[in-house]
Parts: sequence; structure tokens; C-alpha cells
Amino acid sequence: MILDAGVFIALDNPSKRRVVLARIRQMHADGVIPATNDAALAQAWREPARQVPLAMLVKSIKVHPFGDPRVIGQRCARTGTSDVVDASLAVLADQLGVKVLTTDAADMRRLGADAAEL
Repeated sequence: MILDAGVFIALDNPSKRRVVLARIRQMHADGVIPATNDAALAQAWREPARQVPLAMLVKSIKVHPFGDPRVIGQRCARTGTSDVVDASLAVLADQLGVKVLTTDAADMRRLGADAAEL
């Protein structure tokens, strides 16, 4: 499962944090290592001293590089979208054959990703 920036940002909200952490715990219990890429992490990473849940979560996930900018740009062109970070996650999810856990499943589906709403 690929995590988008919205999942990381949700950790800043105490009521949403419980939901995120429960999903992550369930993934780990199922033997699934959640993943993201460095661009999505950069969208959410602001104040690590204040974002302790995010800093701790990052230790338990795999962070992939951004990816091939040509492939990502072509995904944006083909889908009529402009968010290269979301497109990079959609491409990564396709490459790994997994879903994207997101706070905006409609955007991910528009990019052709199999998406699960947080």
C-alpha cells in the first residue's frame, strides 16, 4: 500500500491520527510494509519536533525515490492533471501492483491508480 501526503498530514489531527495508526498497525500485522516516495513525504514534512507521529511512522515504512520524471509527466498529460506528486504515487503504485491509501481517492482514480480512502 502506498501512502499519499494526505495520510501523513492527517497525523497532525488527533482524531484522524488514531485512524491512520490503526490502518498502519493492521498493514504491519498483515505483513504489508506501507510505502511512499520522497516527494509525498516532503509535502507533509514541516516541523519534525511537532510532527512526532510522522517522524515515528517514517521509520516503519519504505520511502522510494520520486521516479522517472518523463513517465510521471506523461501520466499527468494523459489524465489532464497537474499534481506531479500524486502522479508519481500513482505510477509507483502501478509499478508495485498495490493501492494508494489517500484522503482524496477521486484524484488518485483520475490518475488511474487503484485507491483506498482513509
